[in-house]
Amino acid sequence: MRQVIRWGSTALLASLAATGCGGNDRGDTASQGDTAAAAGEVSPGATTDSGAMVGAPAAGDMSSMSAPDMMALIGASNAAEIRSSQSAVEKATNRDVRAFARRMVDEHQAMQKQADELAVRINVTPGNPAPAVEKTRMSNEMSQQLSATAKGEAFDRQYMDGQVQAHQQTLAELQAMQNTSNADLRTLIQGAIPKVQAHLQDAQQLQGRLGGTAGATGTTTPGTSTPGATSGATSGATTGATGTTGTTPPAGRP
Repeated sequence: MRQVIRWGSTALLASLAATGCGGNDRGDTASQGDTAAAAGEVSPGATTDSGAMVGAPAAGDMSSMSAPDMMALIGASNAAEIRSSQSAVEKATNRDVRAFARRMVDEHQAMQKQADELAVRINVTPGNPAPAVEKTRMSNEMSQQLSATAKGEAFDRQYMDGQVQAHQQTLAELQAMQNTSNADLRTLIQGAIPKVQAHLQDAQQLQGRLGGTAGATGTTTPGTSTPGATSGATSGATTGATGTTGTTPPAGRP
């Protein structure tokens, strides 16, 4: 039986809530759909307009996190995507899964380069907040599972299941941090949101064609973002991407 790391795990969400401003109204950055999902009012297996996985509460308002902690969480997200995708580049047997994995490596490396350059420019050293530590721990577990899974359809499905869940969590985090008072960091985060939305949409489509975990699938409306998000979150899922994002072609045979 395949085991899949749940990126929206209770431990990670608890650490996100502890790091963010727990007293703030979630309505500032979270959609009504996310709130309904947390209350159990939405069917399991669906996704909200923000792309967050129903059944896992949204990240909440994290705009009060310090710049070092935000940079650390962004770095942990990119590192997790790069690590798991590098494994898939080597082991995936489906050509579209391999192409997606290469794209994730390239684009998350580019996103991390932007984050590193910003950290130098604004003289910020990434911290070591609980959410980043927890994300790194889950990334290590996912990498171990991928390493232990033999090449073939099971590996491809496991990787894509993880990609959907990871991008759902990352998108929720970015949307929760996007109202930070640091203007430079806010620009970086709001520029990353449409890219992650595009990654999530394509991952969901490819996962569905591979017959991945039903509970992690669902449909994310192209071009939507969390209601109440600032205007910096571009309305087209691929608008803010680097030019290499788009709809993944139909899954091909290995």
